[in-house]
Amino acid sequence: MIASSPESRPLLEVRFGAVELAVAAGEVVAVVGPTGSGKTALVHAIAGLRPGAELTLAGAPLAAPTPERVARAGVAFVPEGRRVFPSLSVDENITLGAYRVRRDRALVERRRAEVYARFPRLDERRAQRAGTLSGGEQQMLVIARGLMSGPRLLVLDEPSSGLGPPAVAALAEAVARIDAAVLLADLGLALARRLADRIVLLDEGAVVLDAPREPALADPRLGEQYLRGI
Repeated sequence: MIASSPESRPLLEVRFGAVELAVAAGEVVAVVGPTGSGKTALVHAIAGLRPGAELTLAGAPLAAPTPERVARAGVAFVPEGRRVFPSLSVDENITLGAYRVRRDRALVERRRAEVYARFPRLDERRAQRAGTLSGGEQQMLVIARGLMSGPRLLVLDEPSSGLGPPAVAALAEAVARIDAAVLLADLGLALARRLADRIVLLDEGAVVLDAPREPALADPRLGEQYLRGI
């Protein structure tokens, strides 16, 4: 795996094919690149949905990662597509995220209060059916549901897909209030510009750029031409 001293060891270390990547505790890392660059394959591998990844979480190797093992290790995965339960209320959707700790009612209530504090727009819509929310609000909802598991790392697949600039801005503001480390894979750069501590550019399943946000945004490889007009 990626070499590091015990004192500086990242929260997540992953090797998947030609990709080596690390995420520190509390860090926001944006993985970007054109369609077919390997972003979704990478986050699916981290989530245990695709074989072939070598994962180390907080210094502990995770052998043969599966979705169950990855979740138990403290990783919450939010897939692309805003998969809410449309007929259930916002509050019911959020509560479903606490399934693993549902018997600890005090913990569930504490996490619910924390989620609503981070997503005040959802707090205003607790009783509203999830299917009637806007696209941006539904994206906030699936992220809030993921946070109910109390993850150390939140992995987001294409969180800005289909959202307009105002919704992306609102989503960025909400994600910025999250305490957990965040790894997001996105086709465009809108969230990366607002949120990322570090930007990783993939192309054909390989890392071609891994740098802090400002140097990465100034790198010509991250230009609109490279990202094929995104």
